[in-house]
Amino acid sequence: MNKGIIYVCMLFLCFACNDSDAGNTLPLSFQTIQMENNSNFVTLTAITDGDAKDASFEWSIPSKNLRLTGRSVVCYFEQKGTYEVTLTSEWNSQKGSITKTITVDNDSYYHQQGEHLWWNDEFTSYTLDKMAWNYDIGTEGWGNSEKQNYTSSSENSFIRDGKLVIRALKLDGKTGEEKGDFTSARIMTKGKIEINRGRVEVRAKVPGVKGTVPAIWFYGKNAYPYYSELDMMEYVAYEKNKIHGTAHTTATLADPKEETNVSSGTIMVDDVETSFHIYGMNWTDEKVEFYVDDPSNVYLTFTPSQKDNPRFWPFNNELYLIINVSVGGTWGSRYGIDLDKFPLEMEIDYVRIFKKN
Repeated sequence: MNKGIIYVCMLFLCFACNDSDAGNTLPLSFQTIQMENNSNFVTLTAITDGDAKDASFEWSIPSKNLRLTGRSVVCYFEQKGTYEVTLTSEWNSQKGSITKTITVDNDSYYHQQGEHLWWNDEFTSYTLDKMAWNYDIGTEGWGNSEKQNYTSSSENSFIRDGKLVIRALKLDGKTGEEKGDFTSARIMTKGKIEINRGRVEVRAKVPGVKGTVPAIWFYGKNAYPYYSELDMMEYVAYEKNKIHGTAHTTATLADPKEETNVSSGTIMVDDVETSFHIYGMNWTDEKVEFYVDDPSNVYLTFTPSQKDNPRFWPFNNELYLIINVSVGGTWGSRYGIDLDKFPLEMEIDYVRIFKKN
């Protein structure tokens, strides 16, 4: 997978488009965008007359038996080939249609690994998809003496410009010393999107405010009474540019020395607070790998010493995804909290989950 390059055009490196818009009564076109390091994911954005803000949009790709709705959508073309894409729109009794042919030059990396796209959220709609996401809510301390109140308020989580934003705030007039002096969001796919093995990639940009911990992780109780948690990314902001990844089990939590194989690791990412990066996990029958930006850039491989013992390997059950920004806590605020740096934001560009064919 090649490093980040952005193309925004009608004819670019990996895609060639031919237009057909005969018979339109509503002026209509669409833009194709291939972004960062994966040319097989294409953002399709409708372009209409400025007055047609409330128009309906439907995208059709017959060869993929796929229909999508929305002004902007993301389509995955896993195999090389030529694909016909038709956009139709309707507004104030006017109708428009345009067709382009998109040529994809290469099979995707994931297809080459025998993986298919199982679920993804590109955050192209205006609100969070309630069919996929829930909220954790409250001032529970969350097992770590944290100080934030997790809410479902639009002040703490919202979609902006095709990205999910989680915003942590300090409440006016509060000292920052008490539980509930801050608000934030913790969204999860519990009971909706749960996985047992697979590749997960989340493209995100994280804040770097001392006393906070943005995190992307998997958790579940299906392995009970054994503990089961996979931390794809934690950023403890007082440790500048250091990303943490950890596999938590009953054995590692009870006594790290009991597990003879490494269960946690770190990697330095120089521009972690200013740029988007892909935080990846590959969970197989034999191991869990954590990487940044590219599947070859692995910084932790967890292979338990006793594979058949659920104390050491509880990962034969479904886990759900959690994305959150915590404030305070025994780890995050070890060196205090930068109260004058609030509000702060974590941005998530997409979540993609792949499974073996």
